[in-house]
Amino acid sequence: MSTQEPHPLSKYIRKGAQPQTHCSGCGNGMIAQSFLRAVDDLGIPKEKIVCVAGIGCSGWIPSPLFDMDTLHVTHGRPIAFATGVKLGNPNLEVVVFTGDGDASAIGGNHLIHAARRNIGLKVICVNNMIYGMTGGEVAPTTPQGLKTTTTPFGNLERPFDLSRLVIGAGGTY
Repeated sequence: MSTQEPHPLSKYIRKGAQPQTHCSGCGNGMIAQSFLRAVDDLGIPKEKIVCVAGIGCSGWIPSPLFDMDTLHVTHGRPIAFATGVKLGNPNLEVVVFTGDGDASAIGGNHLIHAARRNIGLKVICVNNMIYGMTGGEVAPTTPQGLKTTTTPFGNLERPFDLSRLVIGAGGTY
């Protein structure tokens, strides 16, 4: 009789959180797995991690999947909430899972000032270049010329390069 060993990352998965409901072909599962592998490889106790996520597809990465403290907050505000958590307890590893809409549109000011402050937040921006959960509307990161539900003749604007924006604001990696 053989017994199957539990997956080495199962200790980070909340009981009852499976199966996930990501769309077919979505990369969020790989993002979750990569994050949990990094946590495991670095030996960071899950009790020392707080994940903050906003509205949108990226918000479903940590919550309800991860068996660690998570905050699922309002649109555009995950970095602001995470800043409060980090200032409240600087010993925590505070990780933000945010989409490009959260980070570059309604929450763009929070991204810029978090980069400027450099207080040790980890921000993982899942950039799908559109507003995915609400029908595929144009976002600040949508490539020029791409047709979306709100730009049927193609996006006329240049997209934000969020990495350059963060570096320009003083953020480090």
